[in-house]
Amino acid sequence: MTSGGLFVLGLGAIDFGLEQSMIIPALPHFAETYDASLIAVSWLATAYLLTAIVAVPLLARLGDLYGKRRMILVSASAFAVGSLTCAVTDSIEVAIAGRGVQGIGAAIAPLTYGLIRDTTETRHMTRMIGALIGVANIGGGVAFLLSGLLVDSFSAAAIFWFLFGFGLVVLAGVALLVPESPKRKDVALDPAGALLLSVSLIALLLAVSKGSAWGLSSAVIASLFVAAAAGLTAFTIVERRVKQPLLDLRLVRRRPFANTNLCIFAFGFTFFSATLILPLIAATPSLSGYGLGLTTTRIGMLLASTSVAILVAAWVGGRVVDRIGPRLLAATGA
Repeated sequence: MTSGGLFVLGLGAIDFGLEQSMIIPALPHFAETYDASLIAVSWLATAYLLTAIVAVPLLARLGDLYGKRRMILVSASAFAVGSLTCAVTDSIEVAIAGRGVQGIGAAIAPLTYGLIRDTTETRHMTRMIGALIGVANIGGGVAFLLSGLLVDSFSAAAIFWFLFGFGLVVLAGVALLVPESPKRKDVALDPAGALLLSVSLIALLLAVSKGSAWGLSSAVIASLFVAAAAGLTAFTIVERRVKQPLLDLRLVRRRPFANTNLCIFAFGFTFFSATLILPLIAATPSLSGYGLGLTTTRIGMLLASTSVAILVAAWVGGRVVDRIGPRLLAATGA
């Protein structure tokens, strides 16, 4: 892997951080831009995560089959197309769909790590992957600050125009400078698992997000919860029977993976809840009695402190984990 190729993959890691984090400080402004409720606007973040849940394992599998560089190009294209869709529309529904397309691009992270593994000497691999993870987190921190500057100086749509341009740069760089992985694996796809997981999660999140508007006791919401439960049950059955499942559910049940996944789920719930709710509170006028009335730039500064803390904690944790063990570190973080 040339230095130019590594630089481009670093840009891809930054793009991953930007796509995840850049819209968060501007969520209140998107409610005005798209003339939508805060619940509807929150789907701009949810749609990305929802698509990513399915796209990451699916494109990783396709990368093993057809080449990781090729799938990185698909991911970067999804970032660009989704960003352009959000930039040119004034409809919240179309914007949510665009964010869903962006979620396909989330697979760029594991594909990049896999490509580094396939094209780099073992003694350098851990250092390079660690550097890419750090760069992705820096991208998230920069995204919080840049989001406010773009919104306050131009408009909320400027965020998506910036992401579109950055995505094109990554796409061109990968096409010109990044080599294809020399390794292939004879693995099978799991289309049934991907379809069941997608439909089930869409039904579940739609029921949760629209419950207050449509009525938790309404037939529609009840049907969505039933459909989600049935779909996830069918997904579990299918994944246990196929030889190469989309998600290996044995890792969910077996210790220590079960305990680890439970901790990660709890952490993800609290972290993303705070990340989504804090900008809404911070942007609410102080006359409300609880809001802070901050500008988008100041909201970005508020959230950027999280990225700084993550960088410091990751640096410290990586150096003391062998001496004090991961359990104490996890408890301290909690």
